[in-house]
Amino acid sequence: MDKKKVLAAITEHYLGSRDFNGISVTDLGKDFGKIKLILKALLEEEQIVLNFGDRHPNPHILAFDPEPKEDQIKKLNNLKFKKPVFKEYGPLKMQTNSISCCVYPSKKHLKAFVKITKYQDQPFTLLLALGEAQLSYKAFNLRVLEFYRNDPRYFYETDDIHGSISAKSENGLSESDDTFLETFSFAYDEKIRNRYVAAYLVYLSRLSPEHQQRWNLEIFEGETFLHPDYARATAGHWPEKESIFNAFCEELRIINEMTLKITSKALFRKAYDRYNKPRKFSFLVRPTQEEYEEFLHLLDKMMSDNLNKDFFKDKIGLITHINKGGKLVEQNKGTIKLMEEWLNISVKFPDPKPKDDMLEVFKEIRKERGKPAHHIREDIWDDAYFSKQRDLIKRAYSAIRTLRLIFSNHPASKQVEVPEWLFKGEIWTF
Repeated sequence: MDKKKVLAAITEHYLGSRDFNGISVTDLGKDFGKIKLILKALLEEEQIVLNFGDRHPNPHILAFDPEPKEDQIKKLNNLKFKKPVFKEYGPLKMQTNSISCCVYPSKKHLKAFVKITKYQDQPFTLLLALGEAQLSYKAFNLRVLEFYRNDPRYFYETDDIHGSISAKSENGLSESDDTFLETFSFAYDEKIRNRYVAAYLVYLSRLSPEHQQRWNLEIFEGETFLHPDYARATAGHWPEKESIFNAFCEELRIINEMTLKITSKALFRKAYDRYNKPRKFSFLVRPTQEEYEEFLHLLDKMMSDNLNKDFFKDKIGLITHINKGGKLVEQNKGTIKLMEEWLNISVKFPDPKPKDDMLEVFKEIRKERGKPAHHIREDIWDDAYFSKQRDLIKRAYSAIRTLRLIFSNHPASKQVEVPEWLFKGEIWTF
C-alpha cells in the first residue's frame, strides 16, 4: 500500500464512521515497518495526526487537539508492534496487548477534501468533519436553554455545573424537534461576570439539524473558560465541590432530619434535596426583571412559605391580637415571626447576631417578593440581574446554613449525617 492509498483509507474511515473515528494503525496493512514509514511521511506533510490513547482512554476518538507534530513523530518512532494475545474471559476471548494508536486525517487535508454542502444544516457536525476535537467546546448565550426549560415536552435538568436535555416519550414533538443533548455545562469570562452555556462538539453534533441551527444562532465567540468541575470530570477526575443550589436543597433536607430527631416534627413542610428541586431553581438563563422576580418568588416559597406552622405550636401561640379601631382583632402570626419567637424561647445564644442576621435575610426576601405582587410593570432586560441573583442566593444559602448550624448544637441532631462537602463548605457560587 502506497502513501496515497493509506491517506485515502484514513480519510474514508474517518468520514464514513458514525462518530468520526480514527483508524487503528494495525488496520492499515500487515507490513508494520512500512506503515510506520508512510505515517511518518504523512505527518511531516501535515496530512494526518496520531492519537496514542495516553491523553484520553479512547484512542478511537480525537478527544483533544493533537499534540505538536514533533511529539507525534517521536511516539511513532517508539511504537512497537505486539502480536495480539487472546485471553479467555468466561465464554469470550478478548484481545490484549494490541497497539493503542489511531490515525486521523488532519484539518489541513480535510479542509481541501470535505464537501461543506453535505453538512450545510449541521454546523457542529461540519466542524467534526473538518477535524475539530470532539471534546472542544463552544459557548452560547444562556437564553438558548430557555426553549427547553420552559417546554414541558422536554426533560431539562441542571445542577448549574452539569445538565442534560432530552425529549419525553410520546411528547407530540415533530421529528425535527425530537432531539437531545446528552450533557452540557457552563463557561465564564475572565472575571466571572458573564455566564454562558458550554457544550462539547461531540454532543452538539448529535442534535437534529434544526436544533444545531438554533444553537448556532446563539454562539458566543469571545474568550471563556469551562466550569472547573466539568473540566475535571472530562479529564476523569472527581468533582471538587457542589453547586450552591444543590447545597441549599441539601441544607433543607438535613434541617428537616434534625428537627424530626429533636421534636418529632419537620421544620419545613416540603423536603427538597439535590435530586428533587424545582425546575427553575438555578441561575437565571435570561437577565430580565420578570425572570428575577419569578426566582425571588420561588426562593421565598422554599424558605418562609415552606415553614411548618405546626412545628411551633407546642411552644408558642400561632395567633396574635392587634388593635383595629379600638378593637382587638385576632391575626395569624407569619411564619418568620413564629420562627423568631420559637428560637428566642428554645435556644440560648451566646451571640445572637448570626441568628438575627439569618432572620433578616428571611425578612428581606419576603419583603422583596411582596413588591412585584402589587405593581404591574413592563419587563426590563438588564445584565445586572445575573449578579443580583448570585448575591441573593449566596445570602439565602448563608441564612439556611446558619439555621442548620443552630439545630446541629442539639444532642439529638448528632444522629443526622452531614455530607463532608457540606460540612466543609465546598460549594461553587458561580
